[in-house]
Amino acid sequence: MTVEQTTSLEPGNVTDLFISHFKIPAEGSDLELLRALVQSFSVIPYENLTKIIKKFTLQGPKERLRGPEDVLTGHIENHTGGTCFSLTYCLGAVLTGAGYRCHPVMADMKRSNIHCALVVHLNGGRYLVDPGYLLGEPVELGDGAVTVPTTFGTVELRPRAGERYDLFTVSGGEVKWRYRVKTVPVPRSLFLKYWQESFSLPMMNSMQLTRLTHRGHLYIRDHHLRLRRGSEKLNENIRSELEQRIEREFGIPAGITSEVREHLERMKQSWRTKKQGDRPRQSR
Repeated sequence: MTVEQTTSLEPGNVTDLFISHFKIPAEGSDLELLRALVQSFSVIPYENLTKIIKKFTLQGPKERLRGPEDVLTGHIENHTGGTCFSLTYCLGAVLTGAGYRCHPVMADMKRSNIHCALVVHLNGGRYLVDPGYLLGEPVELGDGAVTVPTTFGTVELRPRAGERYDLFTVSGGEVKWRYRVKTVPVPRSLFLKYWQESFSLPMMNSMQLTRLTHRGHLYIRDHHLRLRRGSEKLNENIRSELEQRIEREFGIPAGITSEVREHLERMKQSWRTKKQGDRPRQSR
């Protein structure tokens, strides 16, 4: 069921299902509960398999958008997740149902407005929550830089002018800029527009999955697997057992990966056919 349709799970019920599934304790301060909710949500992986299936099986741009019910039940049943838009939208519903005031924000990477996150207002402060990246906890937005340790290295958030913050990763002494987030609210209509446009991004031409594990940062792109922990990097070609390895590492059923592989192969075959048809004929 999409974000534009009436869902059988209202935000409060989505929250109840989420808290029940992850067995989140009710005691503690508002900040402690926020941390527990965000940390539990970080178990849900970033993956574009479900998004690719929606792209190739549904024509309407609005119908392709996976709402909170789809994301949460998909994870419970098949260990799937989503990309930054569906994850942000789902976590926003969970937090809203838990009584938190939050709003989506946009971030720039190599392109403008292709990443998104949430800003949560709590106790007079603001916290960045990013379910579509490497942050497993809320990070307070202040006047100084903040570092967050992870299993693969460190994430650092640095303030800039104009309500913007730069996010860097530090791993094995290597510092990389990842994105610039604009912490002002983005209107719902504009958020949905960027979400619909994201189905045409180049990242939709390949399988991409990532999550933080106790071993480090696990990343799969097509048949390439990378596990990174500090300065250590493990690269592996998993082409011969792609479906089985994704099921082993992420828990996603092999049939889902197989369907995505078929969609991508048909798309690339159509590109090859078109390219051949566009070649000028040689005169004799």
